[in-house]
Amino acid sequence: MNKNLSAKKRFGQNFLTDPLLLDQLAKYINPLSSQNFLEIGPGIGALTEHIISEPRKYTAVELDRDLISILEDKFFSKNNFQIINKSILDLDLSNYADRHNKIRLVGNLPYNLSSPILEWCFDQVELIEDMHFMFQKEFAERCAGDENTNSYGKLSVMCKYLCDVSILCEVDRNYFDPVPKVDSSFVKFAPRERPNKKEELNNLKFILPKLFNKKRKKISKTLKDFFSEDDLNTINLDLNLRPDQMNIDQFLDLIKLKRKDG
Repeated sequence: MNKNLSAKKRFGQNFLTDPLLLDQLAKYINPLSSQNFLEIGPGIGALTEHIISEPRKYTAVELDRDLISILEDKFFSKNNFQIINKSILDLDLSNYADRHNKIRLVGNLPYNLSSPILEWCFDQVELIEDMHFMFQKEFAERCAGDENTNSYGKLSVMCKYLCDVSILCEVDRNYFDPVPKVDSSFVKFAPRERPNKKEELNNLKFILPKLFNKKRKKISKTLKDFFSEDDLNTINLDLNLRPDQMNIDQFLDLIKLKRKDG
C-alpha cells in the first residue's frame, strides 16, 4: 500500500493487499465479459484490478475523496471503468441496472455499515444478479445462520428469504491493513425469485420483530394475536416452538397467511 496513504477510521477502512488472497476472491466472483459490476468502497483498487479486465462495465462507488485520484490514475486506461464519489446508500441502483441487465455487486465493506448496506441491497434486490461481500465473521454467520446455529435470528431469516447465502471462505484479520480486532468472511448472496415477494416480504418484516423480540418464548401467543387459529391450523407449524427453532419453510408458510389486521 502507498506509504503516504493511511486508512481512515471514520470510513471504516481496512484495506486488503495480499495478491494471492485477492486472486482467490476474484476466482470466487468469476467475472464474465457480458456482465455489469458495481464495487462498493474500492479503497485503493486492490480487488478492482483483479476483476476489472473482464466485465463489460465496472462502476466503483467510493466516498473518500482522497482515494478518487488514486483510482482514476490506476484505471484511466480502462474504458469500462467509471467512479462515483458518494455514499452507496444515496445511490439509486436503477440508474445502473434494470431487470434485463442486472448488476453484480462486490465489496470489502466497512463493518459499521454492513447492516444498512445489506438493507439497501435488499430494497433493490430485483436489480441484482448477485453480491459478493467481505463481512465481519460474526455478521456473516448471522446472515448464513439457520435454526441449528447460535447465530440464527431476524437477519438470518430475511437473508434466507431473499437470497441463497454461502460463506465462501474465512479471512484472517492479519490480511487487512490496518489489522482489525476480528476475523472476516467472504459471503455470496444469490437473490431468489419469489412470485409473491411484495406481500410476503411485508408480512415477514411485520412478524419477525414480533417473534424475535420474544425469542425465548413459545410462538403460540404471539402468532394468535395476528393470525386466526383456523388459518394457523392450515399450516404444519408446532406452536410450541421458539422463533429460533423455526426453519425457513415454516416462516414461508406463515407469511402466506392473511393477518387479522390486514
